[in-house]
Amino acid sequence: MFAFKNLTKLGVTSAYAFCRRADIAVSTQLVSTLQHNTKPFSTLKTDRRSKLGLEEARMANWEGRVDLAAAFRGLEMMDFHEGICNHLSLIVPAENGDGEVMLMNSHGNHWKEIEPESLVGINEQGDTVEGTGDVEISAKTIHLGIHQARPDAKCAFHVHPPYTTAMGMLQDLPFGMYHQNSLMFYNDFAYDREYGGFSQDITEGQRIATHIKDKSVLFMCNHGVMVVGQNVADVFYLVYYLERACMFQALAMSTGRELTKIPDDLSRETKIIANKERHLYSGPFLESIKRVTGVKTSKTLQ
Repeated sequence: MFAFKNLTKLGVTSAYAFCRRADIAVSTQLVSTLQHNTKPFSTLKTDRRSKLGLEEARMANWEGRVDLAAAFRGLEMMDFHEGICNHLSLIVPAENGDGEVMLMNSHGNHWKEIEPESLVGINEQGDTVEGTGDVEISAKTIHLGIHQARPDAKCAFHVHPPYTTAMGMLQDLPFGMYHQNSLMFYNDFAYDREYGGFSQDITEGQRIATHIKDKSVLFMCNHGVMVVGQNVADVFYLVYYLERACMFQALAMSTGRELTKIPDDLSRETKIIANKERHLYSGPFLESIKRVTGVKTSKTLQ
């Protein structure tokens, strides 16, 4: 179960408290919440514990690490990060072949320096079982909750891109189908209007999941955005084009003139085509990011 046996392993450190600007007291209520609102990795559709051999599991683990490290570096290059905060996660087979782990960035690493080996693997108990270093408790609890509630979403990015974040700060929640880039998000985004401060336990991830439901994008108003998908390439692609769509809309809105909305029927048809053809662009896009950021892509497996 996702029942955190040793809460000191959640990485509540002074550095974390500095980044969060608040000390979080881990209470008995939190322990109870974690024990009664969690599910094992084995219940996820992504579980491969009975399907992969050791060598195959190790290779899949490494490939996931490479993809996620490239995403970190690419988002840093585009200035979609904030300091050493924000977080990405990916569910992959465990390196030892026993079940699955959730890969995340450890606290304190600049996104530009992240390598595949520097990512931390977390098991279903919330323990670090691959790599070293602490993961922010807010990052860990949010992403555990998301992956439990959305087993189809193997990958989740929580970031604060400037224009996307700004769009979620406007009271009338204006994001709409005004540009070609916007159409890939037709009927695939939601809003969380209930900003509640820093996340302190796994229920925040579960609460976020109730808002995102079956969508790919959640505008976290007054905060940032959560984007989920089946793999790193797709989510990276969506985050990039969502920011571009929000940028174009914000620039058009800045003129003070009325925007021209694309008709629903055309938006719907274009969305269908975009979904079918996404893999033709998302995969090559991520591969190009690996090249331009110089992320390590090969490893001698022991």
